[in-house]
Parts: sequence; C-alpha cells; structure tokens
Amino acid sequence: MSEITRRQALSQLAAAFAAAGVVDHLLLREVRAAQQFVAPDHATALSPHHYQTLERLTDLIIPVENGRPGAVLAGVPAWIDSLVNVNADLKSKYETGLGWLDTTMQAQHQSDFVGATLAQQTGLLDVIAFKKNRTTDNAVGVDFFTLLRRMTVDGFYTSELGILDINPGGRPPHATFTVPQEDIDYVIAHSPFK
Repeated sequence: MSEITRRQALSQLAAAFAAAGVVDHLLLREVRAAQQFVAPDHATALSPHHYQTLERLTDLIIPVENGRPGAVLAGVPAWIDSLVNVNADLKSKYETGLGWLDTTMQAQHQSDFVGATLAQQTGLLDVIAFKKNRTTDNAVGVDFFTLLRRMTVDGFYTSELGILDINPGGRPPHATFTVPQEDIDYVIAHSPFK
C-alpha cells in the first residue's frame, strides 16, 4: 500500500465520485485494504434512518442470489457511509437523494421507502433507474440513483466477496493485456456500420 492515509484515500475517492464519477480502481483496492485494519472513527455519517434506507437500496441493486453474495453482505453500505463521512458534497447528495425517496414514497404510498412494500420500492426504482424517464419532478431521484448504483457496483466489486464473485477460483489477475487485434479487425471488416 502507498503512503496515503485512510482519510486521504477516502477523501480523494469521495471527491472523484462527487466530481465526475471517475473511479481509480487501484485506489479503491487500497481503501478496502485500509478499512480492514482500521476501526471506523464514527458510528455512521448518515442518520440511522438514511443508513437503513441505504442498506435496503444496495440490497435491491445487488441482492443475495443463487448462493452468491450481495452488496450488504460485502459491506457496501458501510463503505459508502465512510466515503460520505469525509466529503460534504457527497454527503449532501446522499441526504438529498435519500430524502427525496422518502418524500416521493410518502406522497405515493403513505410510507417511507424502507416501510414500503417490495413492489412499491421496485416500482419507484424502475422509474428513476433510467435517464430517459427523467422529468423535472424526478430529476433529483434519477441523479441520485445513478450515483448510488455506480458506487454500489464499485463498492461491491472491489470488496473481497465481489472479487471472489467474479473470480471464484482465486486466479491472480493478468499482469498484462494483449489487444486481440485479429478479432477487432474481423469485427470491423464485417461491421455494417463501417
């Protein structure tokens, strides 16, 4: 691991998410490694209710399926919360987005997001999961869900469980990448769009 501190790594990563959604996967791995050895210095950055909503959302994005681990089991909510804890802009986006979900669910079904039925939860997420459904009324929800989904996937697939999920044999990653030029040339030569 480099000489970067846990808080510096989390701050840089949170800034990257907040600014452009660009992820440095090597930094993600370092943050994960640091989290295993350093006790959290806070309970949660989000309120208990917002944290519970975050857990529910990450579970809906990457659930436990067919014996494969999900986002909650991989610690994704705690990972996101630790990033939110060190970046005020990211925290604001999460508080606004989680609040929007509760307000919208309350208006539609007289319940907050966590208290709603699975069908009500997925019904709302099915709308805000697609940018083509964006309206002035749901823009906050669409933007928030885009950020949340990206962070959930990144958090899961940089966790030990996520890495094992895509690499169950524990094979080491390839040190180099060879461009399959013949295959690329073939596809381009036979493409109707050339």
